[in-house]
Amino acid sequence: MRGQIWYIALLIGLMCIVRFSLSAVGYVAPYSLMQQLSIPVSSNVQMPYIVRVWAIRDTVLAVLVASANRSTVKTLLFACIAIDVTDIISAHLSGVAGLFNEVETWSLKLTAIAALVPESIASVLLTVRKPQERIDLEKNQGKSSETIV
Repeated sequence: MRGQIWYIALLIGLMCIVRFSLSAVGYVAPYSLMQQLSIPVSSNVQMPYIVRVWAIRDTVLAVLVASANRSTVKTLLFACIAIDVTDIISAHLSGVAGLFNEVETWSLKLTAIAALVPESIASVLLTVRKPQERIDLEKNQGKSSETIV
């Protein structure tokens, strides 16, 4: 995230805040997070363990992305996008299989979507920004060579 234009840093920061805050609650109070996400505790005895594993994963991702330099942040964002898309698909398939009702399924999907939206926008902006920077650099180099002649 270091060295980014302010609006890209803002989007990445928002994604990191979403990931880190949800994972902090999930790690410290998995039962509370399960209740907030409408995940039944009684029928999912192993779920607090899974919530803590997920929380550690998202904490590590948030720290890695927040501390990444310009050359690695794009790769990390692609990894985050892939993870969030698979989380959404997993929640959907769990809902279809009857493991969660519709409200619970959407609750799980929305937590992944909350991080997916800003990281996807930041990724697109980073992808568009590089070619634009090259074009601007070439224009500036062309102007400087014209003044020398």
